[in-house]
Amino acid sequence: MKLEIFEPTLCCPTGVCGPEPDRVLIELQNVMQVLAKAGIKVERYAINQSPLAFTKNEVVKQFIRTEGPGKLPVTLLNGEIIKKVGYPELKELEAHIPEIKNIKTDGKILGIFS
Repeated sequence: MKLEIFEPTLCCPTGVCGPEPDRVLIELQNVMQVLAKAGIKVERYAINQSPLAFTKNEVVKQFIRTEGPGKLPVTLLNGEIIKKVGYPELKELEAHIPEIKNIKTDGKILGIFS
């Protein structure tokens, strides 16, 4: 099972940087922790850092042609779009990946911000 997140321009690989990190991206780190515990591979590609990932993926190329880059991020599970215009939340992913329902995070990543 492979989850891929194709993102808009980010300032760093995680997007969790700067004086006021984005709470949505902090929560994404918590989601990724649960997915890792379940053995699910997660790849994140920011358009400014990994442009070839966008051009090599036909589903993403078509998404950008029809929806535009302003609709990023887009999330693919095993090559199929499962979320557009936002990052996947744990509850949303549980519908597609039932085995993560009973996995808990070790604690909030960067908890002081979340």
